[in-house]
Amino acid sequence: MQLNLIEQPASEIVTLGEAKNYLRIDHDFDDNLILNLIKSTREAIETTIQKSIVKQTWEYKLDRESVSNFKPGNSSYPNIFCGVMRIPLPKPPIMKIILVEIDDREIDPKKYSLETINERFCLCLNDPKLFQNKRKISVRIIYETGISEDPENIPYQLKLANLMLVANAFQERFSYPQNGFVSQGVKRLLSPFLNLGVC
Repeated sequence: MQLNLIEQPASEIVTLGEAKNYLRIDHDFDDNLILNLIKSTREAIETTIQKSIVKQTWEYKLDRESVSNFKPGNSSYPNIFCGVMRIPLPKPPIMKIILVEIDDREIDPKKYSLETINERFCLCLNDPKLFQNKRKISVRIIYETGISEDPENIPYQLKLANLMLVANAFQERFSYPQNGFVSQGVKRLLSPFLNLGVC
């Protein structure tokens, strides 16, 4: 299995101005550093909560070996059950499926659907003919993810967590953090977004 980011978010969940105001910085000497910290700490939050925050596009590939090892009935992993191939998609929540290919052949959107199974976003291939010889197929999926396309609609807890992590990383930029990168305050802000049922 291989997961690739093919389109970065168009904007971050906090602006440079918001971060500088939070840091109480009124010069532009550190603007590039702060922009990099905004991006890297947002990515750290996404890793922690196992969700995409702002709209981004991913490519998920399953090679022939991965497909041939599908287990029936387990919603945690790609599986085939009752004539339907279900593939849990990483980096939820899923906004839209853009493309599905099997063996480099584009699949008609009528032959698949996006469903939520046990709180997991899954691509469901509904035509058994597509995978009747599953030991010889590969699957490629391109899809959009994110809590919201508009940064203005991102929950304030995530924005505040992003600002707090930027401030922490900025203050510790010349030394190794003594108390860990993610403080208890940030963990409390993120706790409502942690969902162990989401892949």
